[in-house]
Amino acid sequence: MSKTASDDLAYVRSLAEAGANAPLLGGRFLVWWGGLVTAAYIGHYLIITGMLGVGLDALGIMWTGFIVLGLGGYFLLAKAFPHDKPGQSSEGNRVSETVWMASGFVLGSFFAGVTIKSFLDGAASSGFTWSIPVVLGVYGISQLVSGEIAKVGWLKLAGYLAIAFVGLTILIINTAELYLAAAFAAACSVLLPGFLMLRDEPSGVV
Repeated sequence: MSKTASDDLAYVRSLAEAGANAPLLGGRFLVWWGGLVTAAYIGHYLIITGMLGVGLDALGIMWTGFIVLGLGGYFLLAKAFPHDKPGQSSEGNRVSETVWMASGFVLGSFFAGVTIKSFLDGAASSGFTWSIPVVLGVYGISQLVSGEIAKVGWLKLAGYLAIAFVGLTILIINTAELYLAAAFAAACSVLLPGFLMLRDEPSGVV
């Protein structure tokens, strides 16, 4: 084999290895949703404990605003996302995108069902309370899979932490402190990893 051909193969191999180890690019979405969820859980705690001095009807207003703001911000972030980021088509980014998309569908289906049941029953379903361990479980699986495929140890740790909080939140399911625990778990398993991913994200085409 000629030296030129050997050099070409080495170059192609290096590109393939770089793509396989490309940083994950979903940090901005984790920061957005992680920040909103953390703030919403804290807001929920403050409302039900009377610290804000408002009635419980404020919960519906707050969570409706959460949905509108969350989806609106998400679509704006997706539209503004630069499509020339290095490593965007890497296996890690493709798998992470798929698992988070599936997670979004699971949570969307869950909350749609709980909301419809609440309207049919004429009262808020207990499913809203039990949504917390469900949400944390989905976060945990998504982060664990993303961390495993991208070989990012701290991301896998975030996944394990969220999974651990599934059981912990069930233990305090009918207390106000449930929402503080959920806020802490969301901040540690989604918001903080999002900032770390943004830190490691490449700035442009290489």
